[in-house]
Amino acid sequence: MESADCLQEIEQLFREQALDGAYPEKAALSLPVAVELPGGKIADAVFAYEEVSGRGRPFAWGKLDPASQKPLLYARCEVWDFAFPSSPAPGEALELTPCQPLSEEERADTLQELRELYEGLRGFAFAPSPAPGQQELMDYYAVLFDMLVWQEHRSFYQALAGPFLKWLGIDWGEEPQPKPEDASGEDLAAAVRELSALFVRKIETDRHKEKLFDRMHQELQEYKNDLLDSLTRSMEGDIIKLIDDIEKTMELYRSRQFTADNFRRFLTLFEGVGTDLTDLLYRHGLEPFHQEGDEVVVGRQKILATLPTEKKSQDKKVAVRHAKGWEKNGKVIRPERISAYLYTPPQESGTGDET
Repeated sequence: MESADCLQEIEQLFREQALDGAYPEKAALSLPVAVELPGGKIADAVFAYEEVSGRGRPFAWGKLDPASQKPLLYARCEVWDFAFPSSPAPGEALELTPCQPLSEEERADTLQELRELYEGLRGFAFAPSPAPGQQELMDYYAVLFDMLVWQEHRSFYQALAGPFLKWLGIDWGEEPQPKPEDASGEDLAAAVRELSALFVRKIETDRHKEKLFDRMHQELQEYKNDLLDSLTRSMEGDIIKLIDDIEKTMELYRSRQFTADNFRRFLTLFEGVGTDLTDLLYRHGLEPFHQEGDEVVVGRQKILATLPTEKKSQDKKVAVRHAKGWEKNGKVIRPERISAYLYTPPQESGTGDET
């Protein structure tokens, strides 16, 4: 199966074969996670939940093998859950709360980026010594994953794909376990030490995420700047060459005697400047246009002035074309400049053409 189709096939398999067409509208699938099978084979684990407020508890889960296009394991959750014992009891509703405050648009964009990253990440999942580029991909995936996962779903991801999260470096800590009522002071001290260590790890993780975001933002800005420079560099060279040609032409004709022939030659050269500039813009995707027909087309033509007419047939028709319009990739950069007729009723009856 091609990598680009991997995640889509996984979700389709789970919906069609595991869910057997049930819950077609309210079923949402978990974020993509990988599981390692015997022999180093990689499968994908997912769980389904109702994406409705107060109904966020998973109701089904499974492991799937995209290569064979068959579910390896599938279970419903009405009787027994697969999360930690301290999670809410099976059947109890979950109010889903985000780990990061994201708008719907930001969440959708981040989810799409995560899905695209997973397709690359899956190819070297559980590698003991990832290459530097692969490690960067893992770190970025871990940051996005931590942003998108619902807090109430953390224990489900831990139970379903704990080794995968550990490989990514995602550490949400252990699920709190109930303490005996007669817990000793040593137990309390150990719990405090464990909580303190967890707090320190959380601070270190947040710092790492902050540094990673800063580095990615800087790299993105540098990429944008380099892209802009590459796009404008060739245009700058063309403009500089045109300036050189104009200056040489002006210097040549300053030394010549003013005659009708010299004037006609100069006009011809001057008209060529417009042609050169048009060619320059064309090489960068800009094209001139005159809108066909005499009807005024809003958005592609701009009316600079109106001319009165007593002919209704000329009303709101193009009268004069002052300057051509410009467009790039079908988008109007500058509308065509025109004057348009505006119907004015005749002052006296019987005058003018009403056709």
